[in-house]
Amino acid sequence: MMIKRGLALLSAVLFMFPMDMGIKSIASDKEYTESYVLMEPETGTVVRERNGRERVRMGSFNKLMTVLLAAEAMDRGELTPDTVLTASENANSKQGAQIWLMPGEKMTLDELLKGVIIGNANDAACVIAEKIGGTEEKFTELMNKKAAELGMNDTLFTECTGYYGDSEQYTTAYDAALLLCELYSHSQLTGYFTTRLDEIKGGEVQLVSANPMGSGYKGSVGFKCGTGPESGYFAAEGAEREGIAFVCAVMDCENEDTALGLSEELLDIGFGGYTAFVPEIPDDLPSDIAVKGGRKSAVKISAGVQGKVLVSKGSEGDIEARVILPSFVYAPVKKGDKVGELRYYQGSRLLRQTELRAAESADKKNIINVLSDVMKFVVEF
Repeated sequence: MMIKRGLALLSAVLFMFPMDMGIKSIASDKEYTESYVLMEPETGTVVRERNGRERVRMGSFNKLMTVLLAAEAMDRGELTPDTVLTASENANSKQGAQIWLMPGEKMTLDELLKGVIIGNANDAACVIAEKIGGTEEKFTELMNKKAAELGMNDTLFTECTGYYGDSEQYTTAYDAALLLCELYSHSQLTGYFTTRLDEIKGGEVQLVSANPMGSGYKGSVGFKCGTGPESGYFAAEGAEREGIAFVCAVMDCENEDTALGLSEELLDIGFGGYTAFVPEIPDDLPSDIAVKGGRKSAVKISAGVQGKVLVSKGSEGDIEARVILPSFVYAPVKKGDKVGELRYYQGSRLLRQTELRAAESADKKNIINVLSDVMKFVVEF
């Protein structure tokens, strides 16, 4: 009993200082880009940017894509937090931060996510990857496929942890921010991201988050900070206050303090200087549009769901709505067809555009339906 408690204590102490969280760049003369992007996730508006499109090594930021794919698997019903996964030889072989999974050891997805998100565990990330992809290699293909879907055009994943192959993987602050926007939409992850301390394996392994902002910044929705064997430090943060949210990706910094300091400064800029709201539909928006060659002379139009715009505080009254609509459309018209656009500008800057769509259908006029209409009129008369 004493041996078991002693080993558990040793495991806890070791895990509080995961190996790949404190490794500095191999190249001592490395020049750091200190690139960053501050973005509002609903509109995709970039509020602040520096070197945002410059490729950098991503380090353990990599794991956020692994977490995102796990969240999507849960959304599809393929996995639940209670799903039991089994560790492989490959997962057991992972070095760096780990929760010491033995081959054949079983653990729920809930505990594995805690291991990855709070503890940065490479072996836990591999178990999740192999469950979703079948193999780590197949899962890596899914990572790159998802990156392409999100528009992360300057990102490459070669494995699922950010520890192995660190020098081969890259991203940009802009691409990283796109991934954070997608993670923000998965609120079931917030509890993991904002937890500072936790334990798994019945208390034998204690987890300590390396991201103080996750539990310490007002309105935080979490995410991650860290580094890798050959990368600079990064801080990927997000927060929400009073109906507005911001995410920021700070990449390739010389040390953790710089990365976290820039993140806090950027989020403060967002919340202190900007507001988001749904603009009003203009009074001069026509209720319908003429149809040429149709059984109906006109169809009603709708603006659909209006999204938010992001503007600096105090400039809300400077927004101009412009209706882009032709004088008529040709039949046939199907309900839901795009017939125009509603655009919102602030000066020359386009804030948002909403598609105007037909709210009803109009068939094309032909001899058969013309005769049908005539007969209907005669009968009714």
